[in-house]
Amino acid sequence: MSLKKLLSSRKQRFINGLAARALRGRPFTALPPFSFWSGHRSTLSGEGGETGNPFSGSAFRTEFVPSSGERIAFRVMLRDLTGIRGKLRLTLSSIDPDGKPGGERSIDVSIKRLVGRGGKVIVTWPAKADYAYSLGGTLIGACDVDATSIEIGVHGLQDQNSAHARLRQARESFLEAPAPEDLEDIIVTTRASLEQPISQMCTANQMEGALFAELCAQLGMHPSRHRKQWEFVYILSALRYYGALRPGARGLVFGVGMEMLPAHLASLGCEIVATDLPCGDDRAQLWQSSSQLSSSLRQLHHPALCAEADFFARVSFRPVDMNAIPPELTDYDFTWSSCAYEHLGSIEKGLAFFENSLKCLRPGGIAVHTTELNLSSNDDTLDNRGTVIFRRRDFETLTRRLVEQGHEVIPITFDTGDTELDRVIDMPPYSADAHLKLALLRWVTTSFGMIVRKGPESEPSATEAKVSADERGFVLSK
Repeated sequence: MSLKKLLSSRKQRFINGLAARALRGRPFTALPPFSFWSGHRSTLSGEGGETGNPFSGSAFRTEFVPSSGERIAFRVMLRDLTGIRGKLRLTLSSIDPDGKPGGERSIDVSIKRLVGRGGKVIVTWPAKADYAYSLGGTLIGACDVDATSIEIGVHGLQDQNSAHARLRQARESFLEAPAPEDLEDIIVTTRASLEQPISQMCTANQMEGALFAELCAQLGMHPSRHRKQWEFVYILSALRYYGALRPGARGLVFGVGMEMLPAHLASLGCEIVATDLPCGDDRAQLWQSSSQLSSSLRQLHHPALCAEADFFARVSFRPVDMNAIPPELTDYDFTWSSCAYEHLGSIEKGLAFFENSLKCLRPGGIAVHTTELNLSSNDDTLDNRGTVIFRRRDFETLTRRLVEQGHEVIPITFDTGDTELDRVIDMPPYSADAHLKLALLRWVTTSFGMIVRKGPESEPSATEAKVSADERGFVLSK
């Protein structure tokens, strides 16, 4: 090691030591230590899953969490740590407000020293406003280290006040803005409800009525205040309300994951084709490791919802890339997807998928798709990466395309809800309940569902998804 690097490393250790002492008694928020490779086993503790880790020496890796703009601190506790050889490299990575890599810093700590400190270490760094940070740990050299468990906490997270300020500003500036003149008959100010569903976002009011509990029971779920559960209930409510569900009706689901809907709809006599990414697709690996990818019918059968004979007679499965829907998938009565088309690589690809999914329907068929809605901005958003966030203007663009092609867009409301729960913005590492709106990097987002009835005649899609080198980068849409 050069003298410059040695002095820099010692200086950082000294600063970390001072900051750690200053943080004594301060609250730390617990983070899942294996967020980036769910299902893979930690090389240090053996936790995290049954599959060997694809990254050599990987001990842990947290999700990215938004900072308050002041110093951020990660506290690592390695329970029952033993060993004398090797080092643990702690790497603090960041993402800038545009979703681009913001740089990283690393510090090596000897295993012997860690053992002497009881397996506890705190890493701190001056954070930047609107940046998100993640901490990773990698074993370096010939190590004889072992620990029974890994616990990680973080101090210096963005609080709800800044997220609330963005939401208030968004309501005033664009969410509650009047409809453009050409969309006055489609964008309405109606309060969102499940009893008469239209194109709408997740709000607490929809979860408080008897219908929400009834539809949860039909799907074998206990009611909770979680937006993901709302998506399944909303889709079922929409399909039922618009007359799509009847014995013999044909349904097509994209990105099915492990949903309960195919089993329930089969119990009603519907014939369902369930689709998901091919297992061999590189993009499928993440979903497969976190048990969110389906590859066979058996994974979709829920015995409490549908008799086995009926399920296997009425439900079939085939792998499908949502960016390249096979042309033979046609003449369905309804189609749906739950938070899938924001993972297609870009906002444009997501809009193109929605258009192309209507080609799978017979005239009069119903499409119901849910995704992410940006509640912070109608301009800046996350685009051209694994997850994108759609804006109000994107749904207006999609509406114009669909209307031009002769389809009926069920009216859209941007009602954000008016209860106390609607004002709760969940912050990382996120809760299992009271999860309607959440902070995702520097944006506030929620689930949004759109319903479209296929017109009697459909023109070709106005745009086709195009793959280019720049689309594979990280870009902030303006």
